[in-house]
Amino acid sequence: MAKARERTSAQRQPIETELKLTFPPEAENRLADHPAFKPRGANAPRSERIVSTYFDTPSHELARRGLSLRIRAVGELRVQTLKSSGANGSAAMSRGEWEWPVKDDKPDIALASSRLPADLGKQLQPIVVTDVMRTAHTLDFQGSTIEAVLDSGPIVAGDQKQPVHLELELRRGALGALYGLALSLHAATPLSIEAEGKAARGYRLMERSAPTTKEAAWIELKSDVAAGDGFRAIVGEILSHLLSNKSAALAGDAEGVHQIRVAITRLRSALQLFAPLLEPHAAVAFQSKLQRMGQIIGAARDWDVFCLEALPKALGEIEELGWNRLLRESADARRRAADAASAREVGGAAFTALMLGVSAWIESREERMDMLGDKGLKQSLSKISADLLDRMADKVDKRGRGVGPETSAEKLHPLRKSLKKLRYSLEFLSSLYPRKATKRYLRPLKNLQKSLGIINDAAVALRLADELAQERVELTIAVAAIARTDPSRDARQRLAKEWAAYRRQERFWR
Repeated sequence: MAKARERTSAQRQPIETELKLTFPPEAENRLADHPAFKPRGANAPRSERIVSTYFDTPSHELARRGLSLRIRAVGELRVQTLKSSGANGSAAMSRGEWEWPVKDDKPDIALASSRLPADLGKQLQPIVVTDVMRTAHTLDFQGSTIEAVLDSGPIVAGDQKQPVHLELELRRGALGALYGLALSLHAATPLSIEAEGKAARGYRLMERSAPTTKEAAWIELKSDVAAGDGFRAIVGEILSHLLSNKSAALAGDAEGVHQIRVAITRLRSALQLFAPLLEPHAAVAFQSKLQRMGQIIGAARDWDVFCLEALPKALGEIEELGWNRLLRESADARRRAADAASAREVGGAAFTALMLGVSAWIESREERMDMLGDKGLKQSLSKISADLLDRMADKVDKRGRGVGPETSAEKLHPLRKSLKKLRYSLEFLSSLYPRKATKRYLRPLKNLQKSLGIINDAAVALRLADELAQERVELTIAVAAIARTDPSRDARQRLAKEWAAYRRQERFWR
């Protein structure tokens, strides 16, 4: 994640923004030979051994407070660093950072007395150690100064180890240049964005715990925010949400896959919401790539829901027919295949390129995104948000005409997608409006969305069961049993009433 420091004023909190990237060990020499690391007239890279020891209490009190404390040893020099967890923007992470020179390898808690309880020092113990040979290059890229650090060596926690690799730090200039450099390196050697810091990875190694999942965060926009700044804040939070669930999705965690799918839908919703203000060619290209990725990850999510939710509900009746085990085996095999395809996508080069590409795009100058010049992204978002939301709501109204209990799931699906995008759009911009009005409008919308979700899940379950029956004809009877246990009947009966309740709502943003 990207690392930028601000130290111009003693009153300002020092900030680091850091882009962490990993790559296969065999690619290290190829990466080191990249032209960006060998510019004409550049200073020779610096190489040194760095040992960093991270401290915490046995109960991980610092981690719970969103802090990390380390002593970094470089030869005889010792530096104590305290970092606070911060907000991600784009593929980058920004967080507070405070440093003090110290005399030995033990933390001096008094130096951080304004931020840590004094009695914490007695409880601190080493938790994670990194011992790396670090080669640092100072690069001039697109008019910005970037430090590229190649680390060879492991993160060690107990008897667990994990390698560390490349970090890019913006020393001076535009954040867009940081992503431009990462894209250039990625084109030569496939890279992967690492969403966790070394301390967090070390904690997981020590505890042998699975990667955690994270839900989307609340987005707080200032009332006078420009449309371009609001767009960057919204997309930055979505990318942070997406990347924070990457490790869990790669591990096959069903909730991690679900959160990745949610993040992709939210990102597509943001692009659609701001579409009138964006340069169309780039926006359409990103939409197309996100749609393709969403289909692959969506297939894994569909099989997760089928195997973990839909099938158990239907197995009572199927079990009597003796098809329980056979159906489970076939469904689990398809789920494993879909999860593997999803993991290849999330862990692949196209995923990294898309995350870096979107980040570079939103951090570039507004004129590159803006198709309306001074009337576009430079406008106050509050002044144009009603028009943006109207576009989303109009599509819901158009797709909801004639909705009733007999409407097919296929025809309801576009309404469900538009309703979801409207909901996300309202959540993106909700801080610009009275919270009570937003909640009042969202209540019937969520009820309608829930019923449409039940109907969609039932249709998907039947479609997946049909696919299994096509592969193994002996499962046909089991598929018929699933059809008889259709859980969407009650939701269909509520549909007309819930649609009417939603349509009665006045557009509070007007």
